[in-house]
Amino acid sequence: MKRISMRAGLRGLATMAVAVGMMGNGMPARAETVLSNLTATVSSTDYLESTYWFAQSFDTNAQAWTLNSVTVSSDGGNSNFNTGNFFLDVYDSTGSGGSRTPGALVGHLSGTDKPVLQQLYTYTAAGISLAPSSRYWVVFGVSSGNPDYNFNYAEDIAATGVWSYPYGGTGGGVVANSSNQGATWSLSNYGPFLLEFDATAAAVPEIDPASAGSVLSLVLGALGLAERKRRRVIG
Repeated sequence: MKRISMRAGLRGLATMAVAVGMMGNGMPARAETVLSNLTATVSSTDYLESTYWFAQSFDTNAQAWTLNSVTVSSDGGNSNFNTGNFFLDVYDSTGSGGSRTPGALVGHLSGTDKPVLQQLYTYTAAGISLAPSSRYWVVFGVSSGNPDYNFNYAEDIAATGVWSYPYGGTGGGVVANSSNQGATWSLSNYGPFLLEFDATAAAVPEIDPASAGSVLSLVLGALGLAERKRRRVIG
């Protein structure tokens, strides 16, 4: 019985030592799809023009993230009006109004500026950090030219992932519209647009190496003491 107890104790201490070692090295970050409604039934489309922009709101969960990409569902465009330079940006929600609207620019996404085909387009980000439990906006806009780009949306906020689309009732607004290139915004309850967000969870903070080393030394010392006691019992 003593042998079994000692071995079980050794296994427990060994497991603790491995865990402490892993914590000291930090946990690796992982990329994943955090919000998607690309498979939702299309309710209608909204068109983008040189002065008419729109924005889609989304809420992060209780975790810090780095945004990797956003995929949009385009319904095509008029081939006679495809000279507009389309862009996709991320804004925070510090804008004016009775409810939060697009405020300050958080980061740009890179991709085609001519989404004229009826297909999915992916726009990538380089290190856009998003805070936990916060609302942000993806802004669809045109920097110059004569565009006529159309994007699909659904009327239901149902989506998969750990992020979410906000409920638009009681004036909350799911989508924001601007008729003056983002100078001012008004809220609307249609949407959300068909989008997919991919992001990387912020890495778990590393333990101070000195602290981790001290804990590990104590664990290893306990392992040695337990092993010596086990030998005396067996002998």
